[in-house]
Amino acid sequence: MTQIVRYTHPTQAEIEAVMAEAREMRAAFIARFFRDLGQKLRGFHAGGKAPAAA
Repeated sequence: MTQIVRYTHPTQAEIEAVMAEAREMRAAFIARFFRDLGQKLRGFHAGGKAPAAA
């Protein structure tokens, strides 16, 4: 096997590692989205403005 083939064809373990990281990033993004949305809604229902993002 040549260098090129080795670097252009990731192993199954490498693919799974990348996919696991992508799932974690997506989950973190979704969690942050809903957390921020909740903060904005709490600020709206309290009659005040939502706190500025830090």
